[in-house]
Amino acid sequence: MQSSLFLVIVLLGIAYIPISTNSSLTIPNDTLNNLRIDSFCNSTCAVFQNNTCKIDEVFCQIGQECYRENETHSNETSSCLQCLPKLSQTEWSFNPTCSAGDSCLDSSYTQSEQCDLNLIIPFYINYDDAVIQYYNFRECGGNEKQCQAGFFFSKIRNKTLACCPGHFCPKGQVCMIPCRTGAYCPSPLPGRNGTCQTTVKCPYHQATNYDQYGCGGSIIEGFCPAESFCPNSSISLPCPNNTNYCPTGTQNALPCPSGFVCIAGRARRTRLITLVLILVISTLVIFAVCAEISQWLSLTKKSFGQHELIDPPGVSDYFRERDPSTSPEQHIQLHIHMNRAKLRNVTRFDTNLNEGFTGRITAGKLTALMGGSGCGKSSLLETIHGRRRLQKDGYITFAKHEPLSNKLTDYVGYVPQADIMHNDLTVFETVYYSARTRRLNDSKKVIINDVCFVLEKLGLKTMHNNMTKNLSGGQRKRVNVAMEVAACPKVLLLDEPTSGLDTVSCDDLFELLQLIKFSAAGPVTIIMVIHQPSQELFLKIDDIFFLTPLCCLAYQGPRDRAKEYLKSKIFAHPRDCPEPRHNDCDTCFIMLTNAKKHIDNHKVEDDRIDQPLVITSFKRRVLLPFIYCMTRSIRQTYIRGAVAETTYLFAYFLLGTCVGYLFENKQQGTCDINALPTIYFLISLAYGILTCISSQRLFGVEIIDQTYERESRNYFHPFQYWLAKSIIDLVRLFFYPLLFLSMLFIEVVPRGEFSYYYGVMILLTFVCSGIGQLVSVIFNKTEYAYLAGTIVALLSCLLSGFNPTKSDLGGGQFIVAISFSRHIQHLLFRYETELYVKEQSLTNPHIWSGQVFRLQNYYSYTNNENPYFWLIFIGLFLRALTFLFLYAKSEYRSPIRFHVTHIIPTLKSLFKCKPCRKRSSADDAASFRYSQHIDDSNPF
Repeated sequence: MQSSLFLVIVLLGIAYIPISTNSSLTIPNDTLNNLRIDSFCNSTCAVFQNNTCKIDEVFCQIGQECYRENETHSNETSSCLQCLPKLSQTEWSFNPTCSAGDSCLDSSYTQSEQCDLNLIIPFYINYDDAVIQYYNFRECGGNEKQCQAGFFFSKIRNKTLACCPGHFCPKGQVCMIPCRTGAYCPSPLPGRNGTCQTTVKCPYHQATNYDQYGCGGSIIEGFCPAESFCPNSSISLPCPNNTNYCPTGTQNALPCPSGFVCIAGRARRTRLITLVLILVISTLVIFAVCAEISQWLSLTKKSFGQHELIDPPGVSDYFRERDPSTSPEQHIQLHIHMNRAKLRNVTRFDTNLNEGFTGRITAGKLTALMGGSGCGKSSLLETIHGRRRLQKDGYITFAKHEPLSNKLTDYVGYVPQADIMHNDLTVFETVYYSARTRRLNDSKKVIINDVCFVLEKLGLKTMHNNMTKNLSGGQRKRVNVAMEVAACPKVLLLDEPTSGLDTVSCDDLFELLQLIKFSAAGPVTIIMVIHQPSQELFLKIDDIFFLTPLCCLAYQGPRDRAKEYLKSKIFAHPRDCPEPRHNDCDTCFIMLTNAKKHIDNHKVEDDRIDQPLVITSFKRRVLLPFIYCMTRSIRQTYIRGAVAETTYLFAYFLLGTCVGYLFENKQQGTCDINALPTIYFLISLAYGILTCISSQRLFGVEIIDQTYERESRNYFHPFQYWLAKSIIDLVRLFFYPLLFLSMLFIEVVPRGEFSYYYGVMILLTFVCSGIGQLVSVIFNKTEYAYLAGTIVALLSCLLSGFNPTKSDLGGGQFIVAISFSRHIQHLLFRYETELYVKEQSLTNPHIWSGQVFRLQNYYSYTNNENPYFWLIFIGLFLRALTFLFLYAKSEYRSPIRFHVTHIIPTLKSLFKCKPCRKRSSADDAASFRYSQHIDDSNPF
């Protein structure tokens, strides 16, 4: 009563404390504990001493019940929940007689009480299924008491005992199952609130209620808890602070990963994430800003100097006027000889009636190919250059050298009709690199002077630092011409060089051509296709080849004789000749429209002579173009393309961050590794697609804008180009995976080393960049190449054996061998899971081994797939195919290359039958205009 009265007074005192006052009532913890006990002061186990109600020292107050010392939960001597006041007066204590005691430390004893191996393995593989499937009805059917979960029936002692530490005893068994390495199986389990409690949290298992024997040992094999490590399966120790971290299921504490901070057994990376974010973003910004500032200073402010013509040494002899007393025979002369040269794949060229072109184009003269639109002028020029094939029984030679002879590489220049050039170079750089890669024996100073001289002659002196992409059409045309003239060729072929040029620019161009056609360096063979030149320009032409509308040679010879020759041959009477125009060229064009369908071919004596050529040494030919191509590519990619490169670098960083966020820090505290294959699949998918797209820039840009095709004619061998570009791409090979992993690795926190993941990602980059490079050289349109690269990457991931699995593919299982995603998943999974089970032995398996074994079987990760070999082989094979396509698309001077390039048209012609083209008189009348007074017997 006194105790109850005391409690009421205290409660009333608290209730009457004014709310408005700032005073507070503090009750010591001891007082609160005593108050809780006072509520049971009327029970038999309570005593009142010194005005305080306490539990009698020989009683236990558990829940609402009182138990006398040594009394069991079920009031049976066999119960293992016992009141032991000396240990605890508020919770059940374990009855020592229910334990095997020190016998659990005897390996011979525990082995004798263990289950058979054929029973142990199923419980390791799948606990829930094994409990049902392997329930021991023979032993437990009649006496379910001795098969209680957490207990085993000791054959030696002939009694039911609590499961020994380091073992677990599932329901329905009378034996113990040893816990594996990395597991934690405590015993005995404390009983609280009517259930058997355990500190094992993974895998989750609902606490069991007290059974006949109360609480014994472990019911299920648990993982060693996160933030602790288990030297053996019966002991759990806290993880050492600051130096180690302890994920789930570890026997020994793992060293803290580099850069991480390990606190309370966890690898914390908050500071590391902030540091990496600042480091990556600041580095990328600094790289882009420095590159842009450098370009601004060099191109706009000209802080690094301006290229100017310096004398001495002055320009080369190629641009100096010759001494009139100099004989042409003192120099190399490449006269062009044609004999019955019949064109291929020209619509108006009738191979059955047209005898082809026979004639000679003389060095030291400016020769023009002229005729109406579509008459085959550009086709003839391309055939002379070697870009087109001739029909049989004819030839075109440079002296006695075939057009495809690689000896002519440094001697022939070709100005295409389209203004093909790099858009990310300046005017000076464009012309300089064109000259530098071909004039391998000349000094850098002389080449710079020549480039400055040519640009000045063409009216581009003030535009050295202008980007070519910002030029007008006429300016690009002059740069197009300057690229070939500065290379100092002995044969210069120009396809419509005056298109888009104003009168002044045309005069500048012809003045330059007049200078170089026979300079101090000797005579140059100049051939140009030109449309409607002015009278002034027409008079500067030395020789002319006039073509009829049906691609026949109407006239060849000096320009001043052309008009009279055509007039006399085409028209029978002078009155039939059209009225002369102010421009003699226009007059000749009008007369050509009245030419007969076919005229007799011109006959020229074969006066070819052997002309030895100076060949650049093999060392210079192999090494120098390779170096020049590489230095130019570095400038284009990492200086001019700094902003684009920074964007891609940040894209890899962002992609890795997003993938890592999906699985952020989920592997430290989990006892399920089923997410690992998914992580590796997403890594290969996301990274593979991005790399297949980004790597197309290496070759794709120059394939699409045709700069590669142009440069391969004279600049370098396709292998030099491929090797130079591949070497500069090594920067991406190492930086892309580094940025991708930098955040992903921090977020996921795998057990493996960063270096191994980095090495595997380099292999992934090696393969996927090979895919992107290959599709970029196959397709001539960016959208097709992007689509193809994405589809290949997707198919590689979908057919990797992830879903559907390799076994589901049936007869198509072989396809996974060429899937880069398959081999990446295989390498990462096996490496990571080996670290999970590295502490196991043949006699003592690891708790992770069951999941690892199950996933290996499910995804068929076997050792005979040789992922390293396949990744390296696929990467090399793709690069070999890339080179072959580059070789086929090039215009390098080589008969072998020529036949490789034209293998597809050749095959088409073999399987395609074309009837002879027979034109009716109606077709002829509709196509061409004839004079009604032409004499059919006249050969013209």
